[in-house]
Amino acid sequence: MPADQQVRQRLLSRTSVLEMLIDMEMEPGARWQMRMTAPGVWPGDEWEWLPSSAVQSLSGLALITRSVAPAAPEPYLAIAPPFPLTGFGEFPGVTGFSKLSDLLKHPWTVAIILLRLGRYSFGIAEDERLTVHKTGSRYVKNRQRKGGQSASRFVRNREKAIQQLFDEVAEVARSRIAEYEGHIDWLVFGGDRNVILQFMKRLTLPDGLADRVAPWRAPVDRPGIDELEKAVVSVWSCRAWERPAS
Repeated sequence: MPADQQVRQRLLSRTSVLEMLIDMEMEPGARWQMRMTAPGVWPGDEWEWLPSSAVQSLSGLALITRSVAPAAPEPYLAIAPPFPLTGFGEFPGVTGFSKLSDLLKHPWTVAIILLRLGRYSFGIAEDERLTVHKTGSRYVKNRQRKGGQSASRFVRNREKAIQQLFDEVAEVARSRIAEYEGHIDWLVFGGDRNVILQFMKRLTLPDGLADRVAPWRAPVDRPGIDELEKAVVSVWSCRAWERPAS
């Protein structure tokens, strides 16, 4: 694809997507069609401009086609929602927009774990509002070992510190979820991918959350209350890919 025809990818807040759907529905002369596809389903040659990351979206895709007479219908926008789509199929614009809006407007309750070696944050957000939060830290030595300590001893001490950090995060998550009276719909992780994978291998969470890990990781620099607030916005945001100009 030529440089001036690159696909535009954006992270859009829930509010932005809902307002955009209303604007599209009200556009004079435009007719809309929406197709909802499961993860990994090839949407067809007319969508060949989509990057593989969009097609492989673990939450599925809402594919929006626009037509204005006398022009033929054209692919317009692909949206990956923050939570998995259900009810796959082809829908006229109003029906499709309503289905996507209902998913976004649903009052989900989400547990969030932001984790990097040495620091973590845990939170529970109800309908994009942070209601429970806890941040902590535990020193973990860097991989680079300084003199005076054997390699094996250094590795043992570092692994012990990592395990203590993981245990602390898991206990905070378990205790906060146990104290929380509501139902948790999803668990969202943010932070270093390899650290999160290690943590999940050693983690046993209550409430069946291991089966309800959200498909997207929240971006995070240094876990803390500010990053937790940002993560809440990200958790409820959609990824969108716009058709490049012809």
